[in-house]
Amino acid sequence: METAGIRAVAAGTARLMFYTLLAIVLMAMDYRGAYIQRIQSAAGSLVEPVLLLVDWPISGFRSLALTLKTQAELSDRLDRLQREQMEMAAGLAVVDDLAQENARLRGLLETTQRLPYSMLVAELMAVDMDPFAHRILVKRGSRDGIEIGMPVIDALGVVGQVEQVYRYSARVILLSDPDHALPVQVLPSGERTIAYGSGALDRLRLTDLPMNTELETGQRVVTSGLGGQFPAGLSVGRVLEITRLPGQPFATANIQPSAAMTRNRHVLILTEAEAVLILDDTAPEEAGETALPEASLEQADSDQASGSSPTRPAQENNPDGNRPR
Repeated sequence: METAGIRAVAAGTARLMFYTLLAIVLMAMDYRGAYIQRIQSAAGSLVEPVLLLVDWPISGFRSLALTLKTQAELSDRLDRLQREQMEMAAGLAVVDDLAQENARLRGLLETTQRLPYSMLVAELMAVDMDPFAHRILVKRGSRDGIEIGMPVIDALGVVGQVEQVYRYSARVILLSDPDHALPVQVLPSGERTIAYGSGALDRLRLTDLPMNTELETGQRVVTSGLGGQFPAGLSVGRVLEITRLPGQPFATANIQPSAAMTRNRHVLILTEAEAVLILDDTAPEEAGETALPEASLEQADSDQASGSSPTRPAQENNPDGNRPR
């Protein structure tokens, strides 16, 4: 028993010495040739693809989740910026619209101060969308003293006249309506004729001109005061073109109206005229920017005072200015 124990101890001691010697030899070899480092590098190169393969699904899902989150955040931010832009644009549009309306109201106020007429400011309620019936509805009626035939103007010129009166509103027929006729006078020639609606908001027609008329493009056209409904001198428009067709008994001309027609928000209804005026319609192209320039007295009724009244078509005898239907 003792002998076996001694042998076991001796064998263990021998193995310990052998492993110690082997370790010393390996350390010496690694110190000189770096074999351990080479073995580690080779083992790392072999294991690296396996690690990358294991990590690839995890990295992919992580990247996908981050991309989706970033995209959602960018989409929300874009939507928020678009809403803010729309709100800002709407606010600017409201400010611009209020500025334009303020300019139009200032023009109407200046017109009321310059014209020696009794007048009422009326706000538009509706515009007739029928292309063959140019009419508007205003928020003034019989309770305000409005009567059929009263002239309606804006800051730039004649718009039309009251056609129908209700309790709280009134219907206005525009100059451009095909059924409307207005006695006018061309300045400075002084020629009197009738302006008819053409069915277009930007055109009026003169159809009863003599072939030798002295009309020229750009001349002013104002109300003549004949017919007893419109006071003389209110701006109607300017002559755009004159047509003289051979073989025709009369020359024709087109007029561009001065008034803004359906583009107005407020108009003036003349309830009583106290003097005869001429309005210079050298106004800006867009309605409502400025009021009409200063008015000056016209001797438009000199022909009537001298007893020499020009011959007029039958429509001038129509007191409300409308063409007979």
